[in-house]
Amino acid sequence: MSVTTVASMGLALAAVAVAFAAVVAARPTARRLRGMELARHVPAWARDRVPPGPFVLVAGAVLALALVSVFVEILDAVVDEDDFTAFDRPVVEWVAQRRTGWSSAVVVAVTDIGGKALLTLLLAGVAVAVAVRLRSWRPFVLAAVSGGGSALLVAGSKLLIARDRPDPLHRAVVESGFSFPSGHSASALVILATVAWLISMATGSRTVRATAWVAAGILAVAIGVSRVYLGVHYPSDVVAGWVLGATWLVTVAVADRLPGSPPLPLPRRWRRADGSTGWLAHRPVAVFTVTATAGFAAIFGIVSVAALGG
Repeated sequence: MSVTTVASMGLALAAVAVAFAAVVAARPTARRLRGMELARHVPAWARDRVPPGPFVLVAGAVLALALVSVFVEILDAVVDEDDFTAFDRPVVEWVAQRRTGWSSAVVVAVTDIGGKALLTLLLAGVAVAVAVRLRSWRPFVLAAVSGGGSALLVAGSKLLIARDRPDPLHRAVVESGFSFPSGHSASALVILATVAWLISMATGSRTVRATAWVAAGILAVAIGVSRVYLGVHYPSDVVAGWVLGATWLVTVAVADRLPGSPPLPLPRRWRRADGSTGWLAHRPVAVFTVTATAGFAAIFGIVSVAALGG
């Protein structure tokens, strides 16, 4: 195990410690918010007539569509070299002029947390542990679809857009391949969030759940920023990576929820005698996989049209 890998693991553990401290510090505020009973402010007709399951599904689908629209806007700005992408090169040049040897070493350790090897090992390890604890195949399927779909989306988008990386003179490390979107940013967000999701499935502790999600957020942001600091990505690459990753994560969440909460009333023959969603609930893995695949096709189709049309 290399020194950089050990440093990366140490920094990741430090992020978890910071997240835990933040969660503990926020406990009093969280208790006050729970005591306010925010649900009582929702109109009675909304509570009675709007089932929470379908509402969440529709809200998730709308959010995914909004996120992919933001990604397309960034893509168009990159292709046309306008809007906020006009600041890409000046930012990379400004950072390159102010890098130091020791800070670069620390940032390399941060960016390595988002490398394929560490993220894959982390996701696989947590998926196995949660699957054993729950005695279910669901964590394996969720991890495979989430991580695999993210990698395919990034790889396909890079080939479609084919944006060159920043000038090699401004890079602190050697990187190959295309620049847009940032694979480290997208993968870190998706995989770390999936890890937090799996941990939340396996524990009832609010502190552990919150710590997992806050740590995932801290690390995802740090890894994305590190790519700009090292001069291997433009800021727009990183932002696009986060947006694309969030789009896929929301899509996977919607697909995962669908078997238990169909957005529309199901035909009688698809329901059990007690009225429950028998067909969907009885085949959750198949429904989840088909829905996620359809979502992937829709996202990649929108990105392809935007890239080729631009």
